[in-house]
Amino acid sequence: MTLAAASGPPGPGTGPSPLSTLFSDRVGEELADGGSVGMGAEPLPHALRTLDAIAASELEIGGEVRAVAGAPTTGIADSMQEGRTVERSASSGRREEILDAAAALFAERGYHGASLRDISRRVGISHPGMLHHFASKEALLGAVVDRLEAHAQGLLDSVEVLQSSPQSLVAALAGPWDPREHPMALLATLNAEVVNPDHPGRFRIARLRLVHEHVLEQVLEGLAANDRLIEGSDPKFLARTLFSLLLSLTVREHTVRELQKTADGDPISDVQAFVQQLVAR
Repeated sequence: MTLAAASGPPGPGTGPSPLSTLFSDRVGEELADGGSVGMGAEPLPHALRTLDAIAASELEIGGEVRAVAGAPTTGIADSMQEGRTVERSASSGRREEILDAAAALFAERGYHGASLRDISRRVGISHPGMLHHFASKEALLGAVVDRLEAHAQGLLDSVEVLQSSPQSLVAALAGPWDPREHPMALLATLNAEVVNPDHPGRFRIARLRLVHEHVLEQVLEGLAANDRLIEGSDPKFLARTLFSLLLSLTVREHTVRELQKTADGDPISDVQAFVQQLVAR
C-alpha cells in the first residue's frame, strides 16, 4: 500500500482530515518535496514521503559533474571512484550514528532537554564535526521524525495483513507498536512535548499520531467487516483509544516500571487484554 499525492479532495476512507485548520500558522509551508501544506491537502501523503524520495534526497550530491580535459586513465578513475564511495559510506555511517544518538536523547530528555553538544558527546565527535552533518538541532529533529514516518509507513503498508485476524493485530502490538521499544518511547516523549505551540515538530508529530490512529482504524474496520469485533463497536473511537493506551503504557514502562519490585503490569499483556475485550467470541 504505497502512498501517492492526492490530486483532489480526499474521498471516503482516505484517512484523517487535514490539521491545517487547527495549525493555520503552517498553512502554505513549503515541504521537502517542493509542495506545500494547503487547506485541502490530504495529510498522509505529505506526512509520509516514500522511501524512494527519501533515498534520492539523502544521496543527492550538489553541483554537476563536469568533464575535464586530460581526464585520468580508467584505472586511476576507478580508484578515485572507490575512494569517493568509501568517503560517502563513512559519512553516511556517521550521519546514522548522530541520528541514533539524537533519537535516544530526544526520547530520554525531549527535544528541548537535549542539546547539540549533548548529542555530539554521546556520538564521540566534536561539535563542529556534528554541524558538518546537521546545521541545526531543528534539522536534526526533522531527520529523526523522517525515521518515525518511515516506521509508520511500514505499518500503513501492512494494513491488509493486520486486518486478516485479531492475532495479527496482537502480534503487531507486541512488535512495531511495542511500548517497551525505542520508536514508541520517542513518539510518546515528542507527543507530550508538542502541546507547546512553539515546538518545531508540533505539526509533523501531531500529523504522525493521526497516521497511527488511521492505521488502527483501518485494521479494526477490516476486523469488523469480518465479524471479528463485538457488535456495536466503533472502529474510529477504538483506534484513538487503543493508540492512547499504547502511548500511556509506553510512559508507564519508562517511569513506573523502574519503581516496581514485581514483574506485574507487563505492557504487552495489558494491551493484549484490551484487544481481547473487543474481539467477538
